[in-house]
Amino acid sequence: MAAQEEIRANWGLVGHAWVVDALARSLVADRVAHAYLFTGPHAIGKTTLARALAQALLCLAENRPCGECQACRKIARDRHPDVQVIEGVPIGFKPDENSLPPPRANDWERRILKIDQIRAIQHNVSLAPFEGRWQVIILRRFEEANEEAANAFLKTLEEPPRHTRLILTARDASLLLPTISSRCQIFALRPLTPAQVETALIERWGVEPAQARLLAHVSGGRLGWAVRAHANPALMESRRRHLATLNDALNEGRAERLSRAVELAKTPDELLEMLDLWLGWWRDVLLIQTPTGDGARVTNVDHTDALRAHAAQFSVAQVHRALKAIRETSRYLTQNINARLALQVLLLNLPGLGS
Repeated sequence: MAAQEEIRANWGLVGHAWVVDALARSLVADRVAHAYLFTGPHAIGKTTLARALAQALLCLAENRPCGECQACRKIARDRHPDVQVIEGVPIGFKPDENSLPPPRANDWERRILKIDQIRAIQHNVSLAPFEGRWQVIILRRFEEANEEAANAFLKTLEEPPRHTRLILTARDASLLLPTISSRCQIFALRPLTPAQVETALIERWGVEPAQARLLAHVSGGRLGWAVRAHANPALMESRRRHLATLNDALNEGRAERLSRAVELAKTPDELLEMLDLWLGWWRDVLLIQTPTGDGARVTNVDHTDALRAHAAQFSVAQVHRALKAIRETSRYLTQNINARLALQVLLLNLPGLGS
């Protein structure tokens, strides 16, 4: 058990112990898969795990990954010549050899992984590694690959060079072509417990305990989001604003909701984030409504009174309809359906506090 704990510590992850154990065993047995797919919600640790696996594959020490050797340090800084981290580019962005896409505005920013990027990968993997045993390609958010890119990448998955290891991340395996996900060893990462997130925030990032406790619950087990929210108060302010919008809409009549949908459609980059927060809100209401629900899994712990009021005001059937409508709207928005119309339908389908 002590040796196992030491191995997990070397990987540097918070939680996801079962995944680390499985990957570490495959390394010891020299049975590394040619392609992995790490799935789970945004900011749950998929890319962190992918980098840790790259370090374990290329580490120069005996206890891999050590985190201290030259290879591990280079990978941590995205400077290793045998490790590439690829992700989609913003719509309209035209990369060249000297430019990189800007940082994401938020977790829900829409990007596209294009065929030109896949072709560049295919050229690179045809070459031998520069320093290590493997070339490691990390493709973040592969659900953003367009059809051309996904089909082109399938050829690499079918006949990967022996010196190449591929690591894909995605929110869910169902968002990828079955022919792609079936050729990967899949690890579905689960949200961390609030206690795990709270402890990590306090011990690793020096967050004040009360703030750590709040972020641990609000994050829904996504440590990456909690860390960013601690560093950037704008994330919590954005959350406050989106939840206030929901509450305002529930107090409005039909005409007001139609007008609100028009205004919301003017900020398309915020809509998926907003709807994700609304989903979390209605899930919390449903948790409070369940006979055995003690509120332990509620995420919006700073709005407990409002959640209990909604749980009393609305029926379970109304809450289920709201959840279904929000999920459908999120799907529509990723399919380029008219945002204004989709939001109008959604807002008209939400229950009202005056009804």
